[in-house]
Amino acid sequence: QLDPAKASEAELRGQDIFFGKGRCSTCHTPPYYTDNQMHDLQTERFFKPVMVNGRQASVDGKLKTIPLRGVKDNPPYLHDGRLLTLEDTVEFFNLILQLDLSAAEKGDLVAFLRAL
Repeated sequence: QLDPAKASEAELRGQDIFFGKGRCSTCHTPPYYTDNQMHDLQTERFFKPVMVNGRQASVDGKLKTIPLRGVKDNPPYLHDGRLLTLEDTVEFFNLILQLDLSAAEKGDLVAFLRAL
């Protein structure tokens, strides 16, 4: 957890979202912010089926939870790099997990992630 004496207000609000409304800590548990488990995010709901060499490309299936320590220094994101920024990543999970985060909450969550 962030040191309140050193963290910005946005980072602290983002931390509250991470451990609360955002449900991020369900899979991204401290201290390394990963549970080292595989999770099926059902991302195929958001992508059109694609034919590759005459065959239907398979759905994503389960993905391993990545550690979030130093995440700001390791773009792109998701298992295949389809999310270029932390902002993209927060919006992606906002949609697939139906979190209904406001623009301000998403900004605060990104600030927290950058502080890890």
